[in-house]
Amino acid sequence: MRRKILNLWKKMSFRFSTFYTWMLSGDLKHCGKNVRFDFPVRIENPGSITMGSDVILYQRVWLNPVSEWRGNLYNGKIEIGDRVKIGYGVQISAADSIVIEEDVALGAGVVIVDHIHDHRYPGIPVIDAPLSKPEPVRIGKRSFLGVYCLIGPGVQIGEQAVIAANAVVLKDVPSYCIAAGNPAKIMRFHDPDAIKPTLEELAEANIG
Repeated sequence: MRRKILNLWKKMSFRFSTFYTWMLSGDLKHCGKNVRFDFPVRIENPGSITMGSDVILYQRVWLNPVSEWRGNLYNGKIEIGDRVKIGYGVQISAADSIVIEEDVALGAGVVIVDHIHDHRYPGIPVIDAPLSKPEPVRIGKRSFLGVYCLIGPGVQIGEQAVIAANAVVLKDVPSYCIAAGNPAKIMRFHDPDAIKPTLEELAEANIG
């Protein structure tokens, strides 16, 4: 009986996600096919968000292209490529531009920002301070961002990079490497040519 109830709940949740996605995606600047939003997600200024096909946003994701803060106007844009997976509780806030390229996966709790609240104003709580000058952020194709890592303003991450859990990334990360720590440092590179499967291996895996 319990299993039947769980299966029914899964079906109902999937159907609700389909309806919920339809409700939210229509306001985006562009939205590709087969996108899925799991309730609840928070989307600010949807007209400033471009999203590719086969994107999944899990619960409690917050996309925030900033348009105004403390009387200052901004033109924040968020661009998400095809087949991006955005984990639980991810926050993405852009006062200029954040681009996430194709096939990127973001673990739970990842934060990506192209600005910070400027703490140099005496007598003003940091949370109420003006924003720093925004610096565009880009996450390269096929990269993986581990749980609870922070990607700061101006950071450019190359293709197929791996950012370790809880890393604080404040400088650029090259392609094909692993970065970890606070502040994040390059731990090692991996050679993309050294790990290419053979035709026989592809055939055996039935993916050739």
